[in-house]
Amino acid sequence: MVDTVEKTRTILVVEDNVLMRKLFVRCLEEGGFAVVEASDATSVLSLMREMAPDLVVMDIVMPGLSGLELIKQIRADGELTATPVLAVTNLATPADKRRLADAGFDGHVSKPIKPKEFQATVAGFLTAA
Repeated sequence: MVDTVEKTRTILVVEDNVLMRKLFVRCLEEGGFAVVEASDATSVLSLMREMAPDLVVMDIVMPGLSGLELIKQIRADGELTATPVLAVTNLATPADKRRLADAGFDGHVSKPIKPKEFQATVAGFLTAA
């Protein structure tokens, strides 16, 4: 269960697949989080500056700019570098996990997600932050 401190936390969800994005948003809202959506990577940096999210939940495989390319931009930006970013991906081998960590992600969740576990993982990141 998410406590009242975490209920006010804002999460930016970056996912190009409409159905997956709706699932993530629904799970997070049901967990008591405020959620802002982005359908691709193009507006993420400006959205992050505008809203200062407590956490970014990001797909890796997206058209145009991938999550791996975007995390490099986030980590290179002095204003955004401290924001925790959680990868949500089908990439789940030990080598994939290492590559995500090396790229700058703070953690990952494997697809398909399990809603309660997803909520708990997000809450854990926000508690640790």
